[in-house]
Amino acid sequence: MIATEEKALIAPCGIYCGGCPLFLARTDDDLRQKIAKARGASEDKLVLCAGCRTMRGKVSSSGEAVCSTYVCAISKNVEFCYQCTDFPCLKLAPCADRAQEIPHNTKIYNLLLIKKEGHTAFVRNYRDRIRQYLRGKKPKAGGEIQV
Repeated sequence: MIATEEKALIAPCGIYCGGCPLFLARTDDDLRQKIAKARGASEDKLVLCAGCRTMRGKVSSSGEAVCSTYVCAISKNVEFCYQCTDFPCLKLAPCADRAQEIPHNTKIYNLLLIKKEGHTAFVRNYRDRIRQYLRGKKPKAGGEIQV
């Protein structure tokens, strides 16, 4: 059974906060330094994230805004969007903007994997799957992913 804390790191939309650099930098000094340098900020000014659920949808990358997908899931009393009668909806639609930096295009895929395999397998296989997303190439349409 997956630990409650680890399950809480999966956002309602299917994004795994436990794999996000802004979450991992909370306990990884080297990563925190790299992020601060990349953003041109000092480490003490860097806003790190505790995860979507912990921060009640107000993740550090969104400034003061609360994620509308989080608000929607809470208002419909679902733990994950795939449990909603409106799934999938436009809130989960993929976008091309910064897709290499922010893997939000994996939301529906992640939710379907959570529904199919359960939380434990999803977290266990997360690193391999995100590596495929970020580094994967398809030499031709319909071809196998090459990492």
